[in-house]
Amino acid sequence: MAKMPLNVSKLREAWKEVSATAGQSAGVVLAGDPRLVGLAQEQLASGGTLPATWVRPLADLTGLASVPGELLILLVPAEREAEALSAVGDPAPGGGAIIAVDEGSSATGKATRPCRRCTRLSFSDTPAGWRRLFEACADVAGDHVVALGRRHPALRDAAANRVIGRTSAQNALVGLAFFIPGSDMPVMTLNQVKMVLSIANLYGLQIDRERAVEVAGIVGVGFGFRALARYLLRSIPGIGPVIKAAAGYTATMAMGHAAVRYFEQGAPASTSQVVALAGALRR
Repeated sequence: MAKMPLNVSKLREAWKEVSATAGQSAGVVLAGDPRLVGLAQEQLASGGTLPATWVRPLADLTGLASVPGELLILLVPAEREAEALSAVGDPAPGGGAIIAVDEGSSATGKATRPCRRCTRLSFSDTPAGWRRLFEACADVAGDHVVALGRRHPALRDAAANRVIGRTSAQNALVGLAFFIPGSDMPVMTLNQVKMVLSIANLYGLQIDRERAVEVAGIVGVGFGFRALARYLLRSIPGIGPVIKAAAGYTATMAMGHAAVRYFEQGAPASTSQVVALAGALRR
């Protein structure tokens, strides 16, 4: 069986931490133009919880999305952008806010930060426009991104990509910070375990003791990249931190997307298949 550079207590702590994060409160409140709000409600309700809507004037927004994890989305035509910004205030509510400004065919999908905890999105009612809005939701959600993606499956892909990107960047920094060969592996592996557990929670799959070996199997994908990194470290001296950072980022990114594909299919592989995969990749 492939052996990970982590003890059981570390794995148990990671499982508890991710489980607590996935169980956080999270939700979406929609406000603004009635037509756009109706469209957003249809998009976000697909396969999950119906988001709340606010149909009163924007001037009455005070108190909405005041709880962390509760995201306020204002969908307005371009001529009402100033009104929306004024209604949100500076800083935006504690849960964060997105002002999606419908700019039609001239929309760029660009996101900017006009005030604290607030994102302004150049939006259009197109598949690309909704995809950018969902990505903005994942960015603004912060530590509540797993809970939000779990509650609203329409946001699941954006939430998974956010978790993967964040963990990959963390492991790149770990590769730069640790100079002793091998000392970075426990930290990187723990980050990867948390990432895989978070993705499992996004897809509504709880990892219990019997299925914990599956996490080891997916994390085993990283051993192949680490073997390549060790080879390059021996072959090209002097750029060790850069190689470790690149390997940490690439391995984590590949592992995250592999986990998404795995859990999308309902985690169909048997534990023996997963262990065999991990063992083969470690050699």
